[in-house]
Amino acid sequence: MGVNGYTITRWHSVLAAGLLAAAVAAPSVRNEFVADDQWVVAHRQVLEHPSSVAAVLKEPYWPASFGGVMWRPAVIASFAVDYRVSANPHWFHVINVLWAVLATGLFTLLACELAGPGAGLIAGLLFAVHPVHVEAVANVVGRAELMAAAGYAVALLCAMRAERRTLYLVGAALGAAFAIASKEIAVTLPAAVLLVYFARNHHVRGAWRPVLAVTVPILLYFVLHGVVGIRTFYGGGLAVGLEHLNIPQRTSAMVPLSLQWWRLFLFPAHLSADYSPGELTVSTGFTIWHVVGLLVWSGLGFVAWRTRRTIPGIAIGLVWVVITISPIANVVMPTEFLIAERTLYVPSFGVVLALASAAMSLRSPQLRTALVAIAVVAGAARSIARTPAWHDDETHYQALLREAPRSYRVLWLRGRDEFAAGRWGSGERLLLQSIAFAPELTGPRFELAQFYMKAKLWQPAIQQLEASVALDSTFAPAREALQAARDSAP
Repeated sequence: MGVNGYTITRWHSVLAAGLLAAAVAAPSVRNEFVADDQWVVAHRQVLEHPSSVAAVLKEPYWPASFGGVMWRPAVIASFAVDYRVSANPHWFHVINVLWAVLATGLFTLLACELAGPGAGLIAGLLFAVHPVHVEAVANVVGRAELMAAAGYAVALLCAMRAERRTLYLVGAALGAAFAIASKEIAVTLPAAVLLVYFARNHHVRGAWRPVLAVTVPILLYFVLHGVVGIRTFYGGGLAVGLEHLNIPQRTSAMVPLSLQWWRLFLFPAHLSADYSPGELTVSTGFTIWHVVGLLVWSGLGFVAWRTRRTIPGIAIGLVWVVITISPIANVVMPTEFLIAERTLYVPSFGVVLALASAAMSLRSPQLRTALVAIAVVAGAARSIARTPAWHDDETHYQALLREAPRSYRVLWLRGRDEFAAGRWGSGERLLLQSIAFAPELTGPRFELAQFYMKAKLWQPAIQQLEASVALDSTFAPAREALQAARDSAP
C-alpha cells in the first residue's frame, strides 16, 4: 500500500496499530479493581503469597468460595507475577495495556498476512479502537481475553509459516498451549488453522501438520484439567433464561439475541456490562426477531460466498466470526451469560478484517481514507469515554444503573440497596421484579427471604426459601434458613 509515494509495509502497520492501541487503552491505568476483579484477583492469598509455583499453577480461576471452577493457569500465573512487583491495581492495569498492545500488533500482522499490508493497516487501526474491547482492557480479569488472543494469533502466524519451515510448528504448538492456558476460546484454533490455510492457498492440503500441532496442546490441557482437580471447564450452568432448554431450543433462543453481537460489532454506541433477562428477552417461540436474525445470518453467508474470490478478506472475516464466536453461543458449551462484551474480543478481528477488505475495494483512495478516519476517530472517542465506567465499584454500579436498568442483576442490586436504606417497600418490589425475570435463580429469592425473616414475615420467607431449595438442594444456607423460618413460624 502506498501513500504519496511512500510504501507502507506490514511492520509499519503493526507499529501504527500498536501505538494507537496503547493511546486508547492508557486511560484505563487509572482504574481500580472492579466487579469480578474483587473475587479473582484482589486480596487472593494464593496469588499474593503463593506457597509454591505448583500451587499457583494448580489454582482454579475462580476461588473456592465461588466453586473453584475453570482452569486458566497462564492468567493466574500472570496475576501472581504482578503481585511480585506491586499489589497496586494500577500496576495490573499497566500490564493489561501491554497485553492489549501486543494482541493488537499480532492481529494486525495476521491481517497483513491474510489480506495484504493495506487491509492489514486498516484492520489493525479499527481493532485498536473498537469500543467492544474496553471491558477486556479496562477490567483486570479481561486479561484472559488479551492473553488468549495473543497466543491465538501467534499460533496462526506460525502455522502459516510452517509451510516454508517445519520449525514453526513448534511456535504454533506453543502459541496454542499459551492460548488454551489463558482461555477456552482456543479450542477453535484447529478450525482457524484450516481457515487461514484455505485463505492462503484455496485448499487445505498440507494443513494437517499445523492442525495437529495446535490440537495436541489443547488435548493435553483437557487431560491436565482433570489431573489438577478442577471440576468444570466453565464458570457455572447455563445463562439465566436458557435453563432446561435443549440444544435446538437454545439455538432458537440465541438467533434473535445474536443480533446484539452484530450491533456491538458494527454500531457500538450503547455499551453495557450486563446483558441479562429484563434487558434482553429470551424467546424460544418464533418471533419477528427470529426472522430478522435468520435473514441477517443468511445475508452474511451469501456475502461471504459471493466475495470468496473477488474480495476474499470479507469471506475470511465472516467465517472467522462464526468459528470464534461458537464457544460463547450457548449452543453446545454453557457460558453462564447470554452476551458479554469482553468475550467478543477475538471474534471482532473477523469483523474488522472484513471491513478493511471492503474498504480496500473502494476505487477512491480519498473516500477510503475519509471513511477509515471517521471510524477510527469515532471508535477511539467512544472507547476512551467508556473506560471510566470501570474506574471503581461505585462508578461501575452507577454505569449499570444507566445502561441496564431493567436487568434482573441490576434490579437485585437496587433492591438490596433499598432494603439497606430502610425502604423495604421498594426493596421488596425490586427483588420481586428480579425474581420474575430470573425465576430459576436462587440468589434473589434467598436475599428476599432473609429480609422477610428480619421482619418476622415467616410465611413469605418460607415460600421463597422453599423455592430456593427446590431450585438448588445443595445450597446449604437456604436449607438452614428454611428450617429456622419453620421453627420460628407461629
